[in-house]
Amino acid sequence: MMRRKIFLLLLLFICSSVDHSNAQRNFISDTLKLSLQDAEKLFLERNFELLAAKYQISEADAAVIQAKLWANPTFSIEQGAYNPDTKKWFDFSTTGETAFSLQQLFVLAGKRSKRISSEKINSEIAKYQFYDLMRVLRHELRVSFFGLYFSQQSVSVYDRELYALKTLVDAYASEYQKGNVSFNELARLQSLQFNLQNEKIEVLKNVTENQSNLVLLIGDTTSGHIKPLLDISQFDQINPASLTCLQLLDSGLNHRYDIKISAAQVRAEQTNLSLQKAMRVPDLTLGANYDKQGNYIQNYNSVSLSFDLPVLNQNQGNIKIAQNKIEESKALESQCELEVRNEINKAYTQLTETDRLYKSSMRKFDNNYDKLLDGISFAYQNHTISLLEFIDYYETYKNSKIGFFNLQNNRLEAMEDLNMASGTIVIK
Repeated sequence: MMRRKIFLLLLLFICSSVDHSNAQRNFISDTLKLSLQDAEKLFLERNFELLAAKYQISEADAAVIQAKLWANPTFSIEQGAYNPDTKKWFDFSTTGETAFSLQQLFVLAGKRSKRISSEKINSEIAKYQFYDLMRVLRHELRVSFFGLYFSQQSVSVYDRELYALKTLVDAYASEYQKGNVSFNELARLQSLQFNLQNEKIEVLKNVTENQSNLVLLIGDTTSGHIKPLLDISQFDQINPASLTCLQLLDSGLNHRYDIKISAAQVRAEQTNLSLQKAMRVPDLTLGANYDKQGNYIQNYNSVSLSFDLPVLNQNQGNIKIAQNKIEESKALESQCELEVRNEINKAYTQLTETDRLYKSSMRKFDNNYDKLLDGISFAYQNHTISLLEFIDYYETYKNSKIGFFNLQNNRLEAMEDLNMASGTIVIK
């Protein structure tokens, strides 16, 4: 009689798992279902950081236009306010005083062309910064997408087990009141329930964090819940051994936009040095003047020429600063190249190790763990294991399943780390 009651409780445990799975499907229907391709499309269209970076490119292009413009001519007029001889205010007649002046600044020593070159390099850097930002954010997008997918898979395991376990605990509590089961068995189930709830909370933190990142990255202003749609099998055939570290290093040094930024910064500082040396040459201002009454003759006409005398200030300080800036930018360029090499080596090593662990675990998991529950249920029905052993085996399955999810996620994240480090999509 006792075994029959426990068997009925087991059936209730399994049936409640099925009901909870249906409830989960109903909840998912209210979420935004998103494939990785759709997420990347929304990212390119709606990400506010990328949109802001595009405006920065436009700003840099506008600065080039501004650098090409000539200085505006300066026009001035002088009119006498009061003529004490004629007792007239603002006398515009032949007896009044009126003077005009027109001046134009001419920039010498190629300063204008050097400023144009400098702004063109800044525009180039702005474009590189845009693509480098895209590289970083795309990595964050894909890592968050994979992380959310596997976290939700883990939550579904906890949900299914907790929902069914609650029913089992309630039934055991009722049977305990009747004296049909021991307190130890009930306490064991309640302890398991408490531990699972705490574990689920930790996993939900990952779900919330990854979901929040995705919402920001795709610019989603309408949905608070995202369900990633992912076919994991498409990644199983990827073989990192087909890549060599030398190929990846070449790719990184040729395609990483942060390296291009550092190289462009060296050219920008070199152009600035050339500009600062040209600043030693004073600019020239030409003018034309007319004075009706205020000079030694009436209707006086003249031309003027003015320029600074480079005696006290020859821009020595700024030239020295520009020279040091060149050496500084060269050092930063070398540092950037070293960081890229280290990032690629680290990402490649991590991926090969993670891929090896995944593929060895995949075979073991497919052959054993997916059949574990069927074997446990069969053994329990044949009275070869106790209820507590059944629960222990079920928990072992849960740990193995979630552990395998984590391994899958780590492998995909390692792939994305390598893509980010190499600057191209070497693994799709």
